[in-house]
Amino acid sequence: MVHSEVGYNSRLDALQAAILRLLLPELDGWNEARRQAAHAYEEHGLGGLDLALPRPTEGAEHVFHLYVARHERADDTIAALQREGVSARAYYRTPVHRQPAMRAFASGDLPGTDLAARTTLALPMGTELAEDAIAEVVAACETALAGVA
Repeated sequence: MVHSEVGYNSRLDALQAAILRLLLPELDGWNEARRQAAHAYEEHGLGGLDLALPRPTEGAEHVFHLYVARHERADDTIAALQREGVSARAYYRTPVHRQPAMRAFASGDLPGTDLAARTTLALPMGTELAEDAIAEVVAACETALAGVA
């Protein structure tokens, strides 16, 4: 996705605030469910594959809104996963400092950011992600990675 204009920050309107008030009590449970799914990915062996997995920052709790791993051939891996029936995606392939809207604010090269943008892939994640689905994703990753090695 390419952004040609700088966006803006807007505040919640009354309807959004009312919905948030109803859903906010669920947030801790949703976050814990995603943490459990992330842990299950590792328990099912995802960490033993040729993927760099997300690691929480020390002293912080990750909420795993997305489960983003890294692989040198991320786009090939995504295509192979899709052939295995797993929906995996690349997010933010064009990093912020390379967006046309940010030209006035960014200067110089950011090789680490460029590498991260090129090598990330998001695996299925959600509050309802079942253990058997996680096992299927891990198995598909094993097959997919064997094909792109």
